[in-house]
Amino acid sequence: MRRFEALIRHVIDEHALSRSAVVYRLFDAVLVLVGVGAAVEATQPDLSVNAVAGCLWAIATVWVCFLLDYLARLWVAPHEGDLTGQSFLRSRLEWIVSRNGMIDIGSVLPMALGLALVDWAPDGAPLLAIFWVSRFARYTTGLDMLWRVLSRERQPVLGVLLIFVLVMLIAAVLAYLAERHVQPEHFGSLSMAMWWAVTTLTTTGYGDVVPETPFGRLLAGFVMICGITVFGLLAGILATGFSGELRRRDFLRNWDLVAQVPFLRDVGPGTIADLANILRPREVPARSVLARRGQPGDCMYFIVQGEVEALVEPHSHLMGPGDFFGEIALLTGGPRTATIMTLTQCRLLVLDIADFRAIAASRPELLVVIQDEADRRLGLMGKEHTPGGKS
Repeated sequence: MRRFEALIRHVIDEHALSRSAVVYRLFDAVLVLVGVGAAVEATQPDLSVNAVAGCLWAIATVWVCFLLDYLARLWVAPHEGDLTGQSFLRSRLEWIVSRNGMIDIGSVLPMALGLALVDWAPDGAPLLAIFWVSRFARYTTGLDMLWRVLSRERQPVLGVLLIFVLVMLIAAVLAYLAERHVQPEHFGSLSMAMWWAVTTLTTTGYGDVVPETPFGRLLAGFVMICGITVFGLLAGILATGFSGELRRRDFLRNWDLVAQVPFLRDVGPGTIADLANILRPREVPARSVLARRGQPGDCMYFIVQGEVEALVEPHSHLMGPGDFFGEIALLTGGPRTATIMTLTQCRLLVLDIADFRAIAASRPELLVVIQDEADRRLGLMGKEHTPGGKS
């Protein structure tokens, strides 16, 4: 039973890189697309009765699949809580109120409530299939990042929104005063004028309401310019916030990964900080070829997790966490001297040749460490049981 539970946990793990986990994620995405597509197609007025019934059956089938997925995740999710001695019920309750738990329940509960409260018709409960799109949030940190950006930039964002509301109200009042006698059907009340102000300020321009007085047209032009300015400011604030959040996230992640490489712990925090800014993390599944003998080398790799095998004569060499490879081609400018294949799922840090040369010039102590380690292991390469072969 525990082996089957571990298998289920591995397959539904959104971070696993095994073939079964990737296939399951693709299957989950296909189910979302099928369910949402069926909900949209079922509302077509010229669709036959049989086609509508097929769409409704497709939605019901997808919902059952999501229900089974939810039950499976509920069953295997609290394994970390089990290790801390939490009770069976408490650990599962904690998962239910977690981010992923809420995403999964959002794929199941609305449809169940809709089925109980409204008819199973194209304009009823099946329309709730649109909530299934939220399942994609499990595989991305975009929504979390957006929330952090809005939290950090809330003062300038609120300032821009205040400007938007202020301009909208002033424009609505002025348009009402200028146009109410000329177009009472469009500007007869302040609320009607606010509709025009919103469509103009957002530069949507439906054309259903157009000022006719000279002052009204001059006001419309001014509001259009204000709209472009306001949304330009908002876009700039959010773009800057996202850029800063991405740099911050990548730096912290790379710092943690660099700190796990043993020989890099002695190069100093300044060098580690420089490496954290330029190293690119990479997840690689098992049995993947990272480098081929004879090919030109354009990067080197640091192993954080996993094992790789260097296929080089006369013996193959195993490398694990803390080892690196690919530096010989960068140091000498020659081709790869070995073929490198992953034996397990690996987490690597990749250093591009351009970044390698730049940091070698600015941090010569790092180049000395890499050169010394490479020379040491090159000297031991001919011994059969020596780990850490090079390419």
